[in-house]
Amino acid sequence: MTEPQTAHGTAEQTAPALQELVDDAAFLSHEHQLHLVDRHGDDAWGAEMATGTFTFTAPDGGTTTCRLQFLGTAAPGPGSWMWAWNNVNDFPDDVLRAAEKTRETGLREATEAELPLTDDLPYRLALAAKAVTGTWTHYSAPVGGGTRAWFLLDADDLALPAPSVPRVVRVLSEGLLSVTVVDHRRAVASYAVARGLRTAQGDGAVELALPDGSVTVRFDERGRIAGIAATGRAVSAPAHDPEPGAADPDAHAPGADTAVDPDVDSADVPDADTADVPDADTADVPDPDAAEVPEPGEPASTEEPGLAAEPAQEPRRRSWFRRRG
Repeated sequence: MTEPQTAHGTAEQTAPALQELVDDAAFLSHEHQLHLVDRHGDDAWGAEMATGTFTFTAPDGGTTTCRLQFLGTAAPGPGSWMWAWNNVNDFPDDVLRAAEKTRETGLREATEAELPLTDDLPYRLALAAKAVTGTWTHYSAPVGGGTRAWFLLDADDLALPAPSVPRVVRVLSEGLLSVTVVDHRRAVASYAVARGLRTAQGDGAVELALPDGSVTVRFDERGRIAGIAATGRAVSAPAHDPEPGAADPDAHAPGADTAVDPDVDSADVPDADTADVPDADTADVPDPDAAEVPEPGEPASTEEPGLAAEPAQEPRRRSWFRRRG
């Protein structure tokens, strides 16, 4: 399901800059990827390019079908990203619309069929496509030989629930680790608009009003996020005591102030293709030097830090893809 978005450049307007689109999409994208993990983190996947469908299959056999848009591939062999609109596989035009629409904005990085591959380039290009199309969930699928195919996915099942203080704190804290955000104020403002949050400007800060409280984001003199404070509203007690050891992965201490290192650089973060989503208390921001960042492409493990993970079974996949050029 698509969500509100800010209008970006078209062929008749000034072409957008990649970093601007990245800043606009960073936080909302991260929230959608967390939601994808919540919904389908243990599922196998399959893609049918002829019909434009992407299917998640749960361990119990249940399936969820999404509409897919094919963005492109990242191939370590030739060391390049190839846009789907180049269409060396003769896929139907219907599954290439997002890639084509991104190219039509005039974005320089989207007008070249093939680009030199860097670690963060596929995610940055996916963020640009999200900002342009308003489709916010993506999946990075292994298709053999180390190559990954990047898709945008759309389904009612992927629509975000109502925003909450714990999740917003987590999104803003972790989002800075998932990709390099340059204009922090712009990124927060774009996220607030997309989520329909009322904002109030303060002295070097902005407050986001949520159904269950508020989140205040403080900025330093250079406009970088310097801290996040959460204030929750009183809620009725649960009908029964929670199970011992049970915890909300987004739980936080109301009124807690989260320190954020404004100098964190995504280049210092572990490779996103192998990182897991930490089930961290959102009142604490992971140490940028040690934090594991959510895999921006495919659902990742959400096991508690410090616990030894069982070897994950390789997802079932189809060898339908070939890459030329």
